[in-house]
Amino acid sequence: MKWITLRAVFFFFVSFFACSSRVFGETDEPYRFRSGFHLKQNHRFSNTQLKTLLHGFRFWTGLSEITFDDSGNLSLGDRSRVTGGSATARQLIIAAVEGQDSFTLENRDSSPTIAFAQIESTESYADGAGSRHNGWEIRLDLSDFVELAGHEEARSSFDPAINVIHELAHAILGYRDLVDPTDQLGQCERYINQMRTEVKLPQRLYYHPHYKTATRSDGLTFIQAELRFVEVAGEQSKKKEFFVNFNLDKVFDLRSAKSTATIHANLLAQRTP
Repeated sequence: MKWITLRAVFFFFVSFFACSSRVFGETDEPYRFRSGFHLKQNHRFSNTQLKTLLHGFRFWTGLSEITFDDSGNLSLGDRSRVTGGSATARQLIIAAVEGQDSFTLENRDSSPTIAFAQIESTESYADGAGSRHNGWEIRLDLSDFVELAGHEEARSSFDPAINVIHELAHAILGYRDLVDPTDQLGQCERYINQMRTEVKLPQRLYYHPHYKTATRSDGLTFIQAELRFVEVAGEQSKKKEFFVNFNLDKVFDLRSAKSTATIHANLLAQRTP
């Protein structure tokens, strides 16, 4: 089947980044800003989903005691108990937990407006000392990962936990997903590839998925999206490639998409002091 380029859908994928802000600290009402990384109470994950996320966080960071406490806060546990993992991922998770910003993780299963994961700045708070803190919401659609088919190595390189970590890199480091003809990966995924190398998983080859038309058993056509990954070890000419693909219509509703220009403009505005 012939591969086609659908630039109209490129901007939504994986870290579809919408950014807005509410400014706090300019009212007489008391306000308590909650820094760190925590779960959102009104968009909860099931126990099974939480186990999946924690397994992923432990794998990527090597922090064997990382968990969510009874209040929904991500706790790192004893940091001396490290088993494998990526030092780069570990450093980023620690920065999220111990930093001055707030990261709230919420369950958005079967959302038509979220492809895998999304981050949004929802508030900006100035404390009594004049320091500014940002509040971020990370929305995770775990049902999208069920749609993935392909090599297990590629699925491991693109699991829910690394998608959350990808979103953290946007907020904490300001890394972006901009690509051009000379850079098909982008700053953020290049950083994530470093983590994949450290845990000996294949690296992502490009940011935007490739698309092709496919035909179902009933004769109807649909858009199939594909991501490819490549193993790190071995000679360049003999490196093995792995892939995951999915039915685009089951992951994202194109009618609700925002333009790339709007997304990037909002991101730049949020990162400006």
